[in-house]
Amino acid sequence: MQSRNSFARAGAQVDLCAEAWAGARARRGGNRRVIKPLGGLALALFALAACTSGDLGLRQTPRLAENVAPATPTANPNGEVVGQGQVRLALLIPKSAPGNAATVATEIRNGAVLAMQDFGSADLQLVIKDTAGQAAGAQAAAGEAVREGSTAVLGPVFAGNVTAASAITQPAGRTLIAFSTDTSTARRGVYLLSYTPQEDTSRIIRFGISRGAKSILAFLPNNTEGGIREAVLRQEAGAGGASVQVVRYDRSVPSIETAVATATPMLEGVDAVYIPEGSEIPNVFMQVMRRNTVNLIGKLIMGSGSWESTSFTEPQLEGALFPGRDTTKFADFASRYETAFGAKPTVWAALGYDSITLSTDLVRRLGPIDAFKPQSLENPSGYAGVNGIFRLKSDGTAERGLAIYQVERNGAKRMVSPAPSRFGRTSSLN
Repeated sequence: MQSRNSFARAGAQVDLCAEAWAGARARRGGNRRVIKPLGGLALALFALAACTSGDLGLRQTPRLAENVAPATPTANPNGEVVGQGQVRLALLIPKSAPGNAATVATEIRNGAVLAMQDFGSADLQLVIKDTAGQAAGAQAAAGEAVREGSTAVLGPVFAGNVTAASAITQPAGRTLIAFSTDTSTARRGVYLLSYTPQEDTSRIIRFGISRGAKSILAFLPNNTEGGIREAVLRQEAGAGGASVQVVRYDRSVPSIETAVATATPMLEGVDAVYIPEGSEIPNVFMQVMRRNTVNLIGKLIMGSGSWESTSFTEPQLEGALFPGRDTTKFADFASRYETAFGAKPTVWAALGYDSITLSTDLVRRLGPIDAFKPQSLENPSGYAGVNGIFRLKSDGTAERGLAIYQVERNGAKRMVSPAPSRFGRTSSLN
């Protein structure tokens, strides 16, 4: 692992972690360090972020305004204020929303605050605003952020919230960098920093085909995500010369039992089974198949990034493959996060951290007016964050380098294909 006071070169890719840590170390020595570019311009796992909490009836895409010079930041902005820099950013999160949303909000907030501490607060001022997980709250917070002189807005999380907030930020010429996984909300000027089912599905299906999968049976949920995954599955399978059969199910044991009964005659003629939903779903499918004496010997079982948090209890899952984020730098980040906040972080905290390191890097190198313009954000060589490499595309989505993991005996996980370390000039990473 590289030292914290060094920059990792990957073409023109900017290593946000190295730069953040280098800056922190330099400040501890009493010197403020300005980051320079390295040779040029620098899933259901996140099903929560794709949920819609109401969209205020907004259906039209707001006009994209060029990012303009921000108003002078007003005194006493509404929200939690972190940092004393001259460039103000707003962070919109569902702090008071019920259920798991508030936990996600806390992680994003803590990750962002840790990044502010690592970089120092001399460049940015972060104003953290509560959306309550509601579209109306997100729109109100976005309007407040614009009026208070925020140069850009980070968040919100829910898809409906992103739609509502962007209806304010885009006409005002403010870039939005959100955390939803619903790519229908993305466009130029409204970027998604999160992982998407499309990227996830593409990576594992391409890898499975490279391992010899030529006939794939997919168990997909009866929801929007299932439809997205099916479209990508068929596209990648077609490109790789593989056949596809799909069986749908609802999230209940009886529905899964029906799906397995329907699929049993098909299973004899396939060499790969795709079950992208996470949590207990993979284990339930294996239990039902075992009760139905389904023979999976010699068949490749594939999952998704949603499997990252799955506890594998069924022996039939040994050898299964699934895509996941690059955790090379996450361990160091997690250690520092736990020291600061007394809890173990998930990917949400890392996304909050990377949103600040990305923003700080751009502001330091390009200034507040140019930092958040599309031509600045859409660096084709990308950035290296605590979740691995990523780059923002002109359609507003993020392309990420994903690794492939294999389920081992007793539920352990082992990386069998590392995440790419850099982006090609024109091709996607998969």
